[in-house]
Amino acid sequence: MAAMVALMMWSCGAPGEWENAVLESPAFAEESLVTRSAPPPPSLPPFSLFEAPDVESSMEIVAERSAAARAETFISSSAAMVNPADTTRKLIRTANIRFRTKDVIQTTFAIEDLVIRRNGFVENTTLESRVNRTREIPIQRDSAILVTHYTVFNRLVLRVPSTELDATLREIAQFVQFMHSRTINAQDVTFDLLATRLEQERLARFNTRMTRAIDNRGRALSDVSAAENLVLQRETQADQAKIANLRVLDRVDFSTITLSIYQNQSIMYETIAREKTIRPFVYTTPFGTRFVDALKFGWGIVVEFFLLLVNIWSVLVVAVLVFFGVRYFRKKFKKKKNA
Repeated sequence: MAAMVALMMWSCGAPGEWENAVLESPAFAEESLVTRSAPPPPSLPPFSLFEAPDVESSMEIVAERSAAARAETFISSSAAMVNPADTTRKLIRTANIRFRTKDVIQTTFAIEDLVIRRNGFVENTTLESRVNRTREIPIQRDSAILVTHYTVFNRLVLRVPSTELDATLREIAQFVQFMHSRTINAQDVTFDLLATRLEQERLARFNTRMTRAIDNRGRALSDVSAAENLVLQRETQADQAKIANLRVLDRVDFSTITLSIYQNQSIMYETIAREKTIRPFVYTTPFGTRFVDALKFGWGIVVEFFLLLVNIWSVLVVAVLVFFGVRYFRKKFKKKKNA
């Protein structure tokens, strides 16, 4: 029935007016009662009735929204939700998530902004580019292209109010392309807080008793000094217990989210200077310079040899005397032998 009404309205009216007529018709209202209760399908970008829609872009949008919906379902957890009716338990909620995103830098800025909107703050962020490999492609004698394959990583530590943890995680899900891991903890510290409070009360009573004992009893100076030191130690323990209690309450009130995000490998091309190859036989010293250097080197050897002889003149004299002495005695010995 609705189809017939739509056809009649389209044939009578101008193109584009039949859509409103069909939506306002009673037949369409009756037949759409069943379909209204079902969840609506993913919305596609508007297009003209007389133009064919871009199927590829529509499918990409549907795929992205479906991926975001799956990520939101995967990233959420009942451990991240706060039950307002339960006021007896104190829970420390933490989330540790590792996922891939399209652009780490843009995702980082967007997450930092949404954390601020949720009345939280960024405790730490570490953004780095890890070089996977590099290679050089020579293009000229003195230049080359440096190809760098790198991956951008970032580790964020976020603090948000515990009541905003689940909503924050659902907003972060829109940046997830591929989910690696998700860990959400809800640690019950109710009894830890009770033990710390009882310790504070116990130390306070001890300090009160010790202070009265010091004031009411007359003791030697050494006894009073020892008692004062004991009181000081107990007060220090009480302060430490109070600080520990405040730290636990801070972790209860503000949940911690640790995100490890990265993107697909990127490639950067950069023109760099290249070292020239110098051949030794091409770049040599001129012959004239080498000839003069050789003369200087030879004259230096002569000078050094002459100085060496001057330094050992006494040795030379002794050697000459020994030589002639041996020669003299040898001739004399031969004459005696022949006679």
